[in-house]
This record gives sequence, structure tokens and C-alpha cells, in this order.
Amino acid sequence: MTPLLDELKPLITTWEDCWNRLKPTELRDWWDPDELKPYYVAEEIPNPMFSWDEIMPYWQDAESILAHFSVRTWDHRCKLIGSDLASMQIMMHWNAVLTGADPTPFGLDVRVSALARKISDTWLFCQWIESPLGALPYIKSKYTSNVDPEFLAAIAHPI
Repeated sequence: MTPLLDELKPLITTWEDCWNRLKPTELRDWWDPDELKPYYVAEEIPNPMFSWDEIMPYWQDAESILAHFSVRTWDHRCKLIGSDLASMQIMMHWNAVLTGADPTPFGLDVRVSALARKISDTWLFCQWIESPLGALPYIKSKYTSNVDPEFLAAIAHPI
């Protein structure tokens, strides 16, 4: 791990923890309090959010519609882009079950680009952007995950 990633890791871990406890509204405490125009792009909704008046209801709605949720991240990359500003690139997987009649679990891998600002020795978010993988990698993963185990074994060890 790099020294910068060591500094940013608690912020990423807190992000995961808030979602895993079904408390995304607590994420507000991990954003720059002086950020008047936050930028948040959730991959599952069509429009980016550019204000707390949009982001807070999104997080509140998530708390009310999620019966179960988990998130994990990996491949954390970061770099300083200013003396107090860091860019992060993160891979994230989420799993969900919604409240209501259909308890079918679903999930997805997404890319995250985020910005964090250092304030009084603490890194806080000021931007978060999620994007799903493109159509070709997504479709390919669906096709490859549907290959029968017997077929895989046969081509791994031909007779």
C-alpha cells in the first residue's frame, strides 16, 4: 500500500461500513462539510445529483427500500491532484435484496471514481461517481458464468 492509500483507506472502509449497516445517511458525516455543491453519481439512477437536497433523499430512500445490502471494494488506486485533494479509482461489488414481494438477491460490479479533500488531517469525500462496466464485458461475464461445469472439466482435461 502507498502512504496516500494508507491515509485514504479509513475513508473507503467507512464508506463500506455505512452501506453494510444499511445506514448510507451517515455518509454525510464523511463528506467535506463546506462542500456546497457535492457531486454524486449512482450507477442505478439516470441523473447525477449535484446538491444535498438530492443526495440526502437518495440515501434515505436506500435505507427504506433495502432489506439486505453488502458492498466490498478492491483494486484501490489513488493519487494526489493537489496538496489537499486526492483522486481515487476503486472497484466495487454490491449485493442487494429489496423490501417487498420479490426477495430475489441481485448485485453488480461497478467502477468508482471519487475525490477526497484533506481537512485538518482527515480525508473527506467531495465527489463520488459510479459506473457499471461497459456492455461487452458485462455480457461476456454473463455468458462465461453460464458454462456448465462438466463442459469446463472436459475442455480442461480432454480425453
